[in-house]
Amino acid sequence: MKSNLDFRRRLVHGILPLIVALTGFAAILAQAQQTGSPAPKPQSNLNDPATRSSEKPSGTVAPKEPPINPQQLDRLTRAAGKVLDRIQSEENDLYLRLNYFEKPERLNPNSYASKDEIAQWQGLLQQLKEKHDLVAQHYADVGKDLDTEFRNAGGGEEVVAKFKKFIMDGFPWATIEKKKNLIAEFIDEQTKLLLFYEKNWGTWTSTGDANKPEFTSASAANIYKRLRDQILNTSEELEKQYKEMSE
Repeated sequence: MKSNLDFRRRLVHGILPLIVALTGFAAILAQAQQTGSPAPKPQSNLNDPATRSSEKPSGTVAPKEPPINPQQLDRLTRAAGKVLDRIQSEENDLYLRLNYFEKPERLNPNSYASKDEIAQWQGLLQQLKEKHDLVAQHYADVGKDLDTEFRNAGGGEEVVAKFKKFIMDGFPWATIEKKKNLIAEFIDEQTKLLLFYEKNWGTWTSTGDANKPEFTSASAANIYKRLRDQILNTSEELEKQYKEMSE
């Protein structure tokens, strides 16, 4: 995953384009207000007994939902924004934590000065896992959270339903699921790499190439290469998913 500023800026401002798209809700709400049945035509002879006796009762007309006013629209938009902003804030934090583990130093055992430093990174990896779990839970709860915020903001049932559907349909759910699974794989691979460093401490030497440390056993060298390749492949796939979410 690239850590250049431009990509991070696009992630911060574009990972959930729905926040910007909230301004498009006016059209959705206007459409919702036109879903009621047309009002019955006025009857000029309504008070004439003769005419009244020949009249057939009209069918029941569903009450038309009252027009939404700008203040109510603003309240609903702000309510949705709370949920989306919360997800985006946690996503940004998750991405930055991932970025620390994708630095080249993490794949170079010579960059660790002691076993204590490895233990520190194991702690940071646990924090990454907890953040990942939190973000996944936010996505799982987004429908429930929207219901709560809309209920607090007020609004007609039909309008709120369209509002919620507009948001839910805008999430790139397939990409979000792929990203979630890839991050879980990445964390698992990093866990195995740190454990490998801990168990094999001191069995490698520097060769002048940070990407090719020399191990005292062929078995250890093969395990290291396999883990390193897995992490690089997962990282590359993660970058693709984040780019899709930020476009």
